[in-house]
Amino acid sequence: VLGYSQYFFDRFSNPNEYMIGIGPDQFLGDLGGSSTIGTHFLKDFNFSAIRYSFEGGYRYHISPSFAVKGMLTTAMVYGNDALTTNAVRHNRNLNFRSPIIELSGQFEYYFYRNSQIGHRYHIKHAHGFHQLAISAYVFLGFGGLYFNPQGQWNSAWYNLRPLSTEGEGLQGGPPAYSQLAICFPAGLGMKYALSKKWSLGLELSDRLWTSSDYIDDTHGNYFYNNQIAIQRGNIAAHFADPSLGDIPGQTNVGNMRGDPTHNDTYMFLFLTVSYQPPMYHRTRSKF
Repeated sequence: VLGYSQYFFDRFSNPNEYMIGIGPDQFLGDLGGSSTIGTHFLKDFNFSAIRYSFEGGYRYHISPSFAVKGMLTTAMVYGNDALTTNAVRHNRNLNFRSPIIELSGQFEYYFYRNSQIGHRYHIKHAHGFHQLAISAYVFLGFGGLYFNPQGQWNSAWYNLRPLSTEGEGLQGGPPAYSQLAICFPAGLGMKYALSKKWSLGLELSDRLWTSSDYIDDTHGNYFYNNQIAIQRGNIAAHFADPSLGDIPGQTNVGNMRGDPTHNDTYMFLFLTVSYQPPMYHRTRSKF
């Protein structure tokens, strides 16, 4: 007589994986940066602007070579013209911080695996995933993010978007910008399996492109500061032009305040911990 299906415990058959990560982040935009005018990647790196970020997510292994994952990332990015030796940026004297809340889906390709841990299967002739001690992968994804730039003055932080620092939303100025944007995460990572269930990893993750150049509240040209003061107040006028006055005429109306040719990006380096829980595997038994 055939019995009903039952489940048995098989760690290696589980394609599901859960992970958390922590690590430094770096903003690559209009504020701060290196001694040269802002670039799109590492040439504009500034160690003094490093802040920290967290992530958590779920990975599903489609096969030994491919996986997909969903990630929630929270970060605080930072930039400050006082930290750069570039004369134009330093005189501009802008600063900002912004929380980043990002949700993304990513596709992974594992190009390297070796050093199998333990026995491949718990039972003879069983089929399923087996875990390897070392693996390396590349990934590409798509996501959405929320940001809220703030500026510091006299030890207090102010939300910058309502202040229209480049005349956004004012007559004759550009439209107000959205605090939502899309992004394309890409990078590479590696994992080391501590056991059949637990792994440590290191992941370098860059945002190849975002749809916003306003994460640092800086994009285009200087607006009429007297109009900003009248319509948004003296605090807004300060954040629109806090320059040091070392370069005459730099902040005249219509002059470049930000670089509109490159949107803002950011990058992370995460130390990750991953967990693959045991899973019940369906099989038949006879009575």
